[in-house]
Order: sequence, then C-alpha cells, then structure tokens
Amino acid sequence: MPPVRALIPVILAQAAGAIATVRGVTPELGQLCSTLDAQRAGFLKKLSGLSDTDARRSTVPSGTNLAGLLQHLTFVESKWFEGIVAGGSASRGDRSMQVDPTRSVRALRADYRAACAASDAIIAGIGDADAPVGGRARNLRWAVLAVIEETARHAGHADIIREQLDGTTGR
Repeated sequence: MPPVRALIPVILAQAAGAIATVRGVTPELGQLCSTLDAQRAGFLKKLSGLSDTDARRSTVPSGTNLAGLLQHLTFVESKWFEGIVAGGSASRGDRSMQVDPTRSVRALRADYRAACAASDAIIAGIGDADAPVGGRARNLRWAVLAVIEETARHAGHADIIREQLDGTTGR
C-alpha cells in the first residue's frame, strides 16, 4: 500500500461531505469511528434550529459560542487527520473561536462535514488502529482517541451553551 501522504489527493477526492461510520477497517477501529461519529452528530445537533446570530452568541465570560466551537472542531479534524496522521497540513477551519461575521453557520457546518469526511477517508485508507502515524511512536488509535476526546469535550460545552441560549437540553 502506498504511504498515506501519497493517498491524500485520492482520499480527499473521495470525501463526500457526509458523516458516516468508516467501512473497511478493523473491528476496533470501526468501534472507535462509531464513537467519533456519535460525538460529531451530537455536536451538530446542538446547532439545529439556531439562527446565525444565536449560534454566535456567547453565554459565558470566555466568549465561547457554538459557531466558534464548530469552526474550531473543523480545525481539530483537519489538524489531526490531514496533518498529523496523513502528514499534510491543516487546511480547514480555524483554531480560534472568533468566527468571521461573513461566514454563515450553514457554511461552517458544510466545512465541518467535509473535514469529517476527509478524516474518515484517511482513516479508511489506513484501516488499522495499530498503524503508526505522524512519524513518531504513535498509532492511529492515539489520533482517533484524541479527536474523540476533544470533540466530546466541546460537545459538553455546546450542551451548556445551547441550554443557556434557549433551554434546549438532551443529546
């Protein structure tokens, strides 16, 4: 199999923009991907029905808001999978929680879905949690778990912010 870096153009061309469980991977990696998908979907649900204004509104002193979290999670997907795992660079999203006012939540959501699809394609291209990544003594499992952890943490932030915005609770 060619190195993952060589597969990036093919993998990204195949990324369809939908969040779906990765197929063609080991059972363990499939379970990790299912967990990641559940966290991604839970986060996106927190944006459901919100206006762009409400998605940008912060209810906490730090200024954290749902649109900013979405932009940040897009960066997280890109950094970990396109960057660290595949050896490319993080080209999507922004680490910052400050969102350009001209960017709609619809566009941010589409960017996130595209980043997730690219991540899934990279994971599928490797297929095994034990595969080394990042040119260090780390493996794909380590990277997937890092993204699960960060997505879950920010989904928790989103739960609280959404409840403070309009009282919506639940997964």
